[in-house]
Amino acid sequence: MRIAILLAAVTCAWAQSGLDRSVLGQMIDRQSVLRPVYGVGGSFHTDAPVAQRVLSSACAGTICLAKTESALISGPMIVPAPPGDAKIALDSSGATIYFPSVQQFGRWQNGALTPLTLSPALSNDGTVLALGSGPSGLVIAVERAGTVWIVSSDGTTAGTILDSLPPGTGTVLLTANGVVYATANALILRKSDGSELSFAASGIEDLFQLGDGYVEARAAGVIYALRTTPGRERLFQLPQTEPRR
Repeated sequence: MRIAILLAAVTCAWAQSGLDRSVLGQMIDRQSVLRPVYGVGGSFHTDAPVAQRVLSSACAGTICLAKTESALISGPMIVPAPPGDAKIALDSSGATIYFPSVQQFGRWQNGALTPLTLSPALSNDGTVLALGSGPSGLVIAVERAGTVWIVSSDGTTAGTILDSLPPGTGTVLLTANGVVYATANALILRKSDGSELSFAASGIEDLFQLGDGYVEARAAGVIYALRTTPGRERLFQLPQTEPRR
């Protein structure tokens, strides 16, 4: 109950603040706390916590969805979900989610989570790294024997390879503007036309959809915001809240 009240209060405050501040999205800080982010052009600041102990999140348009150990959170809604991390792909009507701990897909829509059946080959043949929603529908990044493949999830062509990422690829995020992936020393944006932009950033461990046109990239001691908007691509650092002593 206490968490629900906190979420409702912060959601209301965020909506009111949005009248005079540019809302970027939501980030997971170093203490695994989910916070609203405001600002433009690298001048960013954060607001009061939305949720605690967050493992993954995605924010775009009017939808922000976060995963804790045992629940999905969107605004004041808290819905039980399979344990552990989640891979989230937002779209115009909700989200498609993959739960690695149980190797199952789900559909989030209108505040409800329901099971989603896709081809078993999409999760059983490799490790699912990311989901993405594009013009052709849901696509999935899967690691198989050290290579990351981007495959279709369409019923008639499920598993069809659409693209691949180079050896040494770490974490991956599929966005509306292409693919963001990390190597040991760089964060790379592969655009929809196949061209790439590389940004110096070492040790990226996690990638989350921060907001429309922005990706959160987390490394030890630093959190980045990568702007993916075509023609305006740039890497910024996000502010970090110091842990309480």
